[in-house]
Amino acid sequence: MSALSSLDPEIVRSLLVQHTIEETAQQLTQLFPGQRGFSVSSIRRFMQKNNIVKQQRLTQDELEAKVHEATSEVGGTYGRRMMQGYLRAGGVTASQRRIRAAQAIIAPSYVSNRRVNAQRQMNPQPYRADYFGYNMHMDQNEKLAMYGVVFVIAIDGLTAFITRAAVMPRKNNQTIYESVFAASVTDYGLWDKVIVDKGREFFLCLFIQHYLKDFRVRPDETESSRRPCYAQVTSQKNNRVERVWNEVNQRVGYPIKKAIREMEGNESFNSSNQAHLFASSILGCTVAEVMLSRCVGAWNYRSVEGMGKPVDYIPDKRNYVLPNEVLPSSADAVQLYRSTGHHLTDEWSFGVDPLLGHDDKIISRNQKFWSEIEVSYGGARGLANELAQHNYAPFQNSITRFVQLSNSLL
Repeated sequence: MSALSSLDPEIVRSLLVQHTIEETAQQLTQLFPGQRGFSVSSIRRFMQKNNIVKQQRLTQDELEAKVHEATSEVGGTYGRRMMQGYLRAGGVTASQRRIRAAQAIIAPSYVSNRRVNAQRQMNPQPYRADYFGYNMHMDQNEKLAMYGVVFVIAIDGLTAFITRAAVMPRKNNQTIYESVFAASVTDYGLWDKVIVDKGREFFLCLFIQHYLKDFRVRPDETESSRRPCYAQVTSQKNNRVERVWNEVNQRVGYPIKKAIREMEGNESFNSSNQAHLFASSILGCTVAEVMLSRCVGAWNYRSVEGMGKPVDYIPDKRNYVLPNEVLPSSADAVQLYRSTGHHLTDEWSFGVDPLLGHDDKIISRNQKFWSEIEVSYGGARGLANELAQHNYAPFQNSITRFVQLSNSLL
């Protein structure tokens, strides 16, 4: 009788995590000397019988091609961990050791730059979150606010998993509620506590979090949570989410900011011109959404020493499940908030569209512009790829072209 027939399938499954089928055959031969039946074909039959699936291991050439493709999209700021997360988000699995070796071959200058600029970010404040769903941290980033691009993110306190990330022309209560808070709660459930800084842009989110506080009851409990449902703290005390901005700034904010700053330097962009600001906001937000989405995927799928991947904690989350139709829509939330006598500002564009009030001309310009961008640069994704490689000209030319098309239709 084959030695495999009496073997615990978990032994084979665990070996296949780090080894190919051929290497697993060799490992089993060494683990059980003198026993037979550990051929590759026998192992394949054993895998099929016990429903064991082995993801095909990429050759080094194939992995280098994947890393090269990813680097062309995200640039040189992604080290082995973030690159591993980015590849995982796209369905490609490889060890950090192999990824680092591939990076050293396809982009050695980027590896050198990361070593020179690397610095460990230490959290100066003690922090505790007991489980996924214990605390939600929300924050906004205004590094590009002067050009009409604002980032807002929400993360889980235990894992730093980014539940939602949004880009908008201005920080706005309604947009943040709909695109960040409500979207996170819809996907994962209600967090026990929401933590934000003292900015006014989170007032609607906190109002609804308080409105829903009595739903913080688990099926096996008889009373609701006794913790405060939210807290407003200083930015320094909200540094659980502040840590993520280092990644977003490097990979999204700074490339866009440098591109526009160069335009200001050569006087092709005037920050006092409302039409220029409208163009920078439109292009900046559109391209930033592509770059931010890539960054979020890489962050959530990266491996954290001692914790594993943030995304792996979702199956064990302890968020509160809300009954159907309990979470207010954006319009209903605004109505509730205003009914208490509070004021909310509707979102409006950044800068001024020269074609404002001429809807037919706006449609014509937008269609012509994005058609040209698609042909010339591969659309917003192509512009994002170029920015990640520090090639700012395509993005800069796009802003200029948007202004030219607007003026031509006046």
